[in-house]
Amino acid sequence: MEIKKVISATNLKPPTYSIFEGLLGIKKIGLEEIILLSESPPEELKEKLSGHGIKIREVEGSGKLVSRILDSSKREDVSLIMANLKREKRKLFRDTTARNLIKNTPLPLLLVNEDNKESSYSKKGIFDSVILATDWSDAAQRALNYIIGLKEIIGVLDIVNVLNKKLTVRDIRQLKEKLEEVRKICLKEKIDAEAHIYAGKTPKEILLAAKDYNATVIVMGSGPKSTIKEIFLRYPSYKVAEESSIPVLIIP
Repeated sequence: MEIKKVISATNLKPPTYSIFEGLLGIKKIGLEEIILLSESPPEELKEKLSGHGIKIREVEGSGKLVSRILDSSKREDVSLIMANLKREKRKLFRDTTARNLIKNTPLPLLLVNEDNKESSYSKKGIFDSVILATDWSDAAQRALNYIIGLKEIIGVLDIVNVLNKKLTVRDIRQLKEKLEEVRKICLKEKIDAEAHIYAGKTPKEILLAAKDYNATVIVMGSGPKSTIKEIFLRYPSYKVAEESSIPVLIIP
């Protein structure tokens, strides 16, 4: 897999430069250019990225932000959208721009908390320590396939499944076997992977796993495009994105 272009909708302040530094590892799989919406790239950031052989430039557009992001992404043929949108009181889904982008993006979407103080990913790289949440759905399979495509830049991978109902001993044994199968697939692709079972509310346990394993990013698949209320209730990727202090990569 190649990721040659990334488009970023962000408010550029020196503290947020760490997210761009965290992207530098993607150069190994082809990153050539980061495209900014709305803001001219500061000289300091230009110099940082150019030192690694990555160009950065601004594109203009008109209309609502979500449409501009999606239209520019298609026009520029980007592989990844990064949104560093301010979360008022950490309520992402009250932000119409954010929720519409999550609902409508056809591309992988990297969500970053603008107020995040934890910038370890800038030193390690965003994909240094990855949590992959799985529930065996088609969306989770797409997320796994995407991770495999990034195998050259994955540091360690922790595969997490969350139990939220009581299982029989047989069910648990089968679950462990399924997790081990996924782990073996990753190991075959030369990804250093471990599998874990958590129990409780899915978003809370995924965030706990991210803390337990010092994750630099959480990767989750998103479900079918439905109403935002249905999505929020049925697909925990959105709740995780709202609460996470580290970047969350959503695979549509």
